[in-house]
Amino acid sequence: MHRHSVILVLLSAILHATWNAQLKGSSDRSQFMANMSTSMGVLALMCLPFVPLPVGSSWACIALSAVLHVVYNLLLLQNYRISDFSSAYPIARGISPLLVTFGAFVLMHQRPNVPAISGVAMISAGIVFLSTGKERASTRATLSALATGAVIAAYTVTDGMGIQRSQNTLTYTAWVFASYLLMPVVLLLLRIPVQIVKTENLPRAVGAGVFSLAAYTLVLWATHYVDVGVVSALRETSVLWAIVLGVLFLGEAFTWRRVVSASIICLGIRFLVLKSR
Repeated sequence: MHRHSVILVLLSAILHATWNAQLKGSSDRSQFMANMSTSMGVLALMCLPFVPLPVGSSWACIALSAVLHVVYNLLLLQNYRISDFSSAYPIARGISPLLVTFGAFVLMHQRPNVPAISGVAMISAGIVFLSTGKERASTRATLSALATGAVIAAYTVTDGMGIQRSQNTLTYTAWVFASYLLMPVVLLLLRIPVQIVKTENLPRAVGAGVFSLAAYTLVLWATHYVDVGVVSALRETSVLWAIVLGVLFLGEAFTWRRVVSASIICLGIRFLVLKSR
């Protein structure tokens, strides 16, 4: 496995968990999302003059990814409204690596070996284990988180195909994230009271936007070297950081189940890194 890809995807996981914790901890999540999306869109627009245009075959992936990211953000807001961070986040992130691996097999003809599949399965199992037992989410919250995981898998496979077609990570990423300027408009159309830009919590939202943009750029770059299912599994180790952030900043409990889950996830990561070739 490409060593640098592993390191960068694990860094992406830290950034991803951080901005999700910021969103969950915000007093007005819809406005935080609007501010964050606007900042991401503006940053992406600033990059467009410095990157080549996408090739024709990648435009369909960019358009589909833009729609899927809007749906993902809406589901994310719902998840954090009806469930704890440490319940919704693990389910959504845990189911997606398996779905991504299957989608990449069918649509991208990627054939991960048995150790890679085992590592993906272990990471997914460890993540989902977080949300069982006494800490399990309600049925509504679980279904919402599962839907979020399915959308994550859909845009991950779409973006993997788009990167293959475009052959330029920065070009593809810039155009996908430029579409985030649509997010505040969508919130307003859904009659969710937000402002396009609001100064309250703006620095934190901009920081979260930078983290999100950097995190996903690293993930897309890694798909040049590693199967998207493996990349997805490594990225979803962000739940380990979600546990830490939930305990330190959101007042959530640190339980034996989370220790066991973290151990399974770490074992799965080691399995991927040592065995996937």
